[in-house]
Amino acid sequence: MIITSTKRNNILAGIVITLLSVFCCTGQAQNGNKQYVTDKKYIRVDIGHGALHCPFLSPKLEATLKEIKDIEDFFIDRRSSYITFELPSNTEITAESLKKIGTDVGYPAADVIISIDNKPIETAIKE
Repeated sequence: MIITSTKRNNILAGIVITLLSVFCCTGQAQNGNKQYVTDKKYIRVDIGHGALHCPFLSPKLEATLKEIKDIEDFFIDRRSSYITFELPSNTEITAESLKKIGTDVGYPAADVIISIDNKPIETAIKE
């Protein structure tokens, strides 16, 4: 069987297009893994001056935060003095209301720092 140069070029072009399509789809699939679930709010509560070591305030803060409706993945890093958890995205909890929880427990307002994001917050290894 004799293949003309035109047929060979058409076959090569088809192979190149197929390979490019495969690479493009693979790249999109990998980028798709970086998309974050937006049905949650990811929250971090930092307490300044390492104050999560306080034997009086820390347990009160932990207990109060754990009472929040629909709280998930509650994590405390006492050494680095922060707490992380997740809430549904439609929660009525705000940074201001979380800060008020911290100050109502007894921490100074300047020591209660709240971060809320729509993607997971980096934390230490959970125990």
